[in-house]
Amino acid sequence: MSNTRKDTTPPVHNGYIEGYYGRLLSWQERSQMLETLSDLGMSTYLYAPKEDPCHRLDWRQPWGRDWEAGFSELARQAQDLGLHLMAGVAPGLDFDFGSFTGTGNDMEILCRKTHRLKTLGASSVMLLMDDIDADFSERSGHFSTEGEAHAALANAISSRIGEPVSLTPRVYADEIQDKAEGYLETMLQTLDPRHLITWCGAYIVDPEPGLETSALGRFELPPERVIFWDNLYANDYCPRQLWLGPWQGRDNIRQIMLNPTGLPYTDRLLLSVMAAGPDRQRWASTLRDHGVPEEFHLLASFFDLPPDLRKPIDETPFDQGRIPAWLDALDRLLWKWKSPLAREWYPYLMALRGDLLRLDGQMNELRIRKTYPPALEATIRSGKR
Repeated sequence: MSNTRKDTTPPVHNGYIEGYYGRLLSWQERSQMLETLSDLGMSTYLYAPKEDPCHRLDWRQPWGRDWEAGFSELARQAQDLGLHLMAGVAPGLDFDFGSFTGTGNDMEILCRKTHRLKTLGASSVMLLMDDIDADFSERSGHFSTEGEAHAALANAISSRIGEPVSLTPRVYADEIQDKAEGYLETMLQTLDPRHLITWCGAYIVDPEPGLETSALGRFELPPERVIFWDNLYANDYCPRQLWLGPWQGRDNIRQIMLNPTGLPYTDRLLLSVMAAGPDRQRWASTLRDHGVPEEFHLLASFFDLPPDLRKPIDETPFDQGRIPAWLDALDRLLWKWKSPLAREWYPYLMALRGDLLRLDGQMNELRIRKTYPPALEATIRSGKR
């Protein structure tokens, strides 16, 4: 991936999104992520963690002094490294659109908050309206459509801070267009053309994202207006799973940022995997460079990539004759590999070990009862699916 951050205007955004559920990085971990982005020639860090209450759930509350000090220091580091530190606010859960016409204080609170992010050093601001209920009519104010309202809100923030913003719309993938007919049309008709849009593709986890292969493509947006929000390695929706395969199916995308796991050592590895691209030899070399033992490659198929929803489920059973070799590799990884990355992977490796032991008839009754919830265990034993 080429380094475009120092002399490209407007910036080409590629890099890291802290935008997942369930985890919140420390300032030290964010600082290390900036260093990794710089080393890899990437350009941008987006601060938008779902677990920061002041970002999303309690967005009306101001960040405290300690948070502001940490963010300011991160912004200074980003500037020193030639990186863009984007910062988001996600008021969509309960924003009152009546405040556009003077009813309530939400508009003023949001504009004040986004302006504060700029004052603290954010290079740009993002408005996130994703993952919210379809209850717009209860808070619609004078707006007749949700897409128009979200775009108007982005325009208003931009006017207040004096520069373009980015918008993550409620409809951010084709597969969530149900009950949102006309959303994209009215949003794009209203949105200032200077603003960027984040988009996942046809699917929230898209095996081959692209403008031309998704609903956004019919609006003929220039590529520089779209940042692809890449959930390829995200696991907050499947926390027992860890995806680690080669970064593929993303050729010729101008701007793309990775929203991965929230495990800091794993995510720095995944940024390197992203930079290595789809070639499996480069992928294997990247894992070695991060200290992953060779035994892992015997198990790599269990951790490859999410299933492609365009294809039928492959119900071919795997070769159970390989279970002893897999268990031997797992024992080496679990008990002899000692590193920060190994500690992050321990729960996933241990869970796989338990599943394989059970499939091979080696898990005793006590361990079974400790591992599987009673209702699930009863269903497994009855053979129901």
